[in-house]
Amino acid sequence: MPQLSDDMVAGATTIRRRRLGFQPAVAPLRGSARIAHVFAGLVLFPFYWAAGALLGVPGMQFRWKCFAAGVRLLFARGHLADAYRCIVSPMDSVRHFEMDFFWKRALDAKPRSVLDVSSPRLFTLLLLHHDRNARADLINPDGKDLARTHSLAQGLGVDVRCRFLEQRVEAMPRAETYSLVVCMSVLEHIVDDLGALRTMWEQVAPGGRLLLSVPCAATALEEETNVDEYGLLDRDGEGFVFWQRYYDESRLQALFAITGQPVLSKLYAERIPGAYDDDVLAKRTNPRYPHWREPFATARAYAYRDNVATLSGMGVVAMEFAKPAAADQ
Repeated sequence: MPQLSDDMVAGATTIRRRRLGFQPAVAPLRGSARIAHVFAGLVLFPFYWAAGALLGVPGMQFRWKCFAAGVRLLFARGHLADAYRCIVSPMDSVRHFEMDFFWKRALDAKPRSVLDVSSPRLFTLLLLHHDRNARADLINPDGKDLARTHSLAQGLGVDVRCRFLEQRVEAMPRAETYSLVVCMSVLEHIVDDLGALRTMWEQVAPGGRLLLSVPCAATALEEETNVDEYGLLDRDGEGFVFWQRYYDESRLQALFAITGQPVLSKLYAERIPGAYDDDVLAKRTNPRYPHWREPFATARAYAYRDNVATLSGMGVVAMEFAKPAAADQ
């Protein structure tokens, strides 16, 4: 189980810290077991999709876009696994909420130029597929992950309107600005989150928008883990690296000191504390985890809330910021 501790920072502020010690990932299914698992997903996903929709899970509009993309990828060479994921399980857990918020706000913005700061690749690629006049720069410091994004963009036929930049956000050139900047559940993984946000905000053109989501809790929390997925951070003496932070009201206000208050925000949080941790553990340890159940499972585990300060567990807050037009500055 993860270890929790309270540390004093600058003699005044208490920040909870938690270490997540995961066992090595279990071996994936192979042979007949894998075939049976894939077949089960194809048969069962429509029922869980419908059940989630009946229970009011967000993201169903975007879910249809994923399904259509999956059908397209069936006919794109070398993208059978991508097609399966898009059709059967394109989103997990709170991604349903985040994708719903980002998709609706992006459609309203009608951006011509997009900067994607390491968000889940499917969002921006489907936005480009929806709007043939838009172009995007996708920035990601993980070259392997960026290559997978490039491959999927080719399968969806939108790669000619993309640039794929293997770099950290703080290394972004300041010469260009964008009508829309998106950063979905990434900022919390950046050690210098405030510095990264300043860079992103500088990249928003006058009159443009920033879409941002971060995990949150009533009390700020920072997590470290023994699993360094991307190999981008230095390990401490015990082999742990910084993983992510949960934002409380005070830390959110530090973000707003850079961007101003959001013009729109929504909060989606656990109904029962611990649901998120249980979900993460199950997905890391169970090779037979039924990812096709996600719409139904998410609807049962999470609900919209009004106030970060009163949360009893973890949540995710999605926010839209608008930069004043040049004439208004």
